[in-house]
Amino acid sequence: MSERFTIATEPHDPAVQQALVDALVAFSRAKVGRPEPIRFQVVARNGDGTLLGGASAKFHFDVLFLDDLWVADSLRGAGLGTALMRAFETRGRELGARLAWLDTMSWQARPFYEKLGYTVFGELPYSGGAHTQFFLRKFL
Repeated sequence: MSERFTIATEPHDPAVQQALVDALVAFSRAKVGRPEPIRFQVVARNGDGTLLGGASAKFHFDVLFLDDLWVADSLRGAGLGTALMRAFETRGRELGARLAWLDTMSWQARPFYEKLGYTVFGELPYSGGAHTQFFLRKFL
């Protein structure tokens, strides 16, 4: 390398993060025609519009990713989470998804996702093995 440079650790800067993302997206688009992800949410509200639960997700290439799923404490175990996941998967199929994936921590909802047909394809230990992040997938 003929160009001189320095390497330093810096505090988080959203502008730097965006510049990195923009450069990586441009590189990926040049290589494989990387499409823009389609982001969407599936939400449950009561009659006055209060949020009772929801899922945020993105569809990219032909894969659906669940960013977050939340259900109000008072409605856990009542079927709302399952209904939200079914709506998430339905929207993914409409967009052309062949696979859905997500991650969850050991204290969260792994058994719930497994009941819905998701299977673990990877694990990452945290806190010296006290916790585990699980990566799950389901072919749609």
